[in-house]
Amino acid sequence: MVWSFSGSRTFRKCQRQWFFKTHVANALAKDELRHEAYLLSKLQSVSAWRGSIVDQVLSTHVVTSLRRNQSISASTLHRHARQLFEEQLDFARQRRIREPGMTLKAAGTAYVALQDFEDGLTISDEELDQAWSDIQSALTSFLNMRDLIQMLRRADYLVSQRALSFSYNSTSLRMVPDLIAFFPTEPPTIIDWKVHAYGMQNYRLQLASYAIALTQCKPHIDFPETLSQYSPQDVRLLEVQLLTQVQRQYSLTDADVEATYSFIARSAREMSLAVDGNKVKTLTPLDFPVTLDPEECQRCPFRSICWEYS
Repeated sequence: MVWSFSGSRTFRKCQRQWFFKTHVANALAKDELRHEAYLLSKLQSVSAWRGSIVDQVLSTHVVTSLRRNQSISASTLHRHARQLFEEQLDFARQRRIREPGMTLKAAGTAYVALQDFEDGLTISDEELDQAWSDIQSALTSFLNMRDLIQMLRRADYLVSQRALSFSYNSTSLRMVPDLIAFFPTEPPTIIDWKVHAYGMQNYRLQLASYAIALTQCKPHIDFPETLSQYSPQDVRLLEVQLLTQVQRQYSLTDADVEATYSFIARSAREMSLAVDGNKVKTLTPLDFPVTLDPEECQRCPFRSICWEYS
């Protein structure tokens, strides 16, 4: 079992959804259920999709421009985002993930599946217009955060969407921060992009787990050697709400780090007990309880196969 923060969040919401996503879904499986679970795991809401487009633009075009010390224009960002928006919308509307032989590699950046289309519904022009407007607003907000861009330009090296893996209490852990900025003589900074209209939730625990992962993982070959001198408490943590231009910086105390380790250990143990040492082949969805929240159930991408076990 590999523990992740997103996996722990899914487990808390619905253990059966977690089982489908982490233990059943398999892109290469010949078994019909496991392959179907993989396809369903790719389904997104329109809200999540618009956020993923913003993430992609920031992780590719923006990070590349910052690395090369190039200017970043709003028109270029919006053009790049619009191209992604159109090609992904077309791919999702045609439900191309279900084409024989379709893979993530073959589809490239177009690979997207939307829950509404999977359910045979349409997405209104008004909803699509709002999604595009939010994408534009998020990217424009980023460009208006001049202090943030200035800080990123000072960085020696920027790393986006890089998996950080390490072990704790015999559990394998994997985290993927949105962006890591390394500096010549300063501790690294981890940035988490958020695209929420209100952004009232506190993400301290998530960012704390990223700080632990960064300082405990086996460093990638391009990570600076100076990383080993820093502790989780040294890492600068920044939550950036792109629709509201709110930046929240978190500083970790020894107690915060200890509490995060405790959370990870407790969460990993709960997951381990849920599986109870059994091999995946011996487990069935009926071994895992479902959420009692009807709204969560309605949002779940696996509900079509889950309900078969009701």
